[in-house]
Amino acid sequence: MAPADFTELPKSEQLDVLYFEGDLLANRYEDEFIFLLYSLADFFVELRHDAYTNQLRQVTAFRSTDKLEPYLPYLTEIGYE
Repeated sequence: MAPADFTELPKSEQLDVLYFEGDLLANRYEDEFIFLLYSLADFFVELRHDAYTNQLRQVTAFRSTDKLEPYLPYLTEIGYE
């Protein structure tokens, strides 16, 4: 599965794929948002969750390691350096 294939799935199917096939790598907090980083096949998926409204706001699938920068402090803590 490619990132584009993943993002074309309905949100409920995206979450099912992440739950059953993805690996949660890290989470971080920014303002009222909780960001979750998953590894799925050969790409990454980031979920942006609004903590105040308890709603999923955005799902982003990517391969670029540049987008991992905000997670680096959390990944090195658990041995992904």
